[in-house]
Amino acid sequence: MPTCEDCISYTPITKERGECRINGGTTPDRESDRCPSRTFIPKPEK
Repeated sequence: MPTCEDCISYTPITKERGECRINGGTTPDRESDRCPSRTFIPKPEK
């Protein structure tokens, strides 16, 4: 299951917290299916 840190909208702030450009503060390990607005966009693979 992808998590917030796998989303293009996620920016890490600390190891335990980050910021979603759409939904605000979150944790990096939050499951993507819990995204309140269902706006999860996977980061491009490297």
